[in-house]
Amino acid sequence: MSVALELEYEAFYPRLRVVPAPAERVGPSPRVQRRRLILGAVVVVLLVLLMLPIRALGGTTIAGAGPTAGQEYVVRSGDTPASIAARVDGGNVAGMEQRLENEAGSSVLVPGEHLLIP
Repeated sequence: MSVALELEYEAFYPRLRVVPAPAERVGPSPRVQRRRLILGAVVVVLLVLLMLPIRALGGTTIAGAGPTAGQEYVVRSGDTPASIAARVDGGNVAGMEQRLENEAGSSVLVPGEHLLIP
């Protein structure tokens, strides 16, 4: 066999080599497992807290609160100066109603109208 033929044979048919088997994968250490468990518990607690309504924790919502002095109030359907005055100032309804009528320019309120609560 000539040298050229041997080189050509080696190029097209390389020798096979034995490759060692890959090492088996070992599971995470107990320390890592404990950290994952704690992280999972924290995530579950946070998700449960996010699902609770804020009122259940003792807070109040802005939408449920009545209008306050200095606030801009958007008139809703069915609102009258008397009904708004009753929600703003329970004691002096007549005086607050008169100030709201002066602010609006009339005793008729249009839904969507913006009033500054005096």
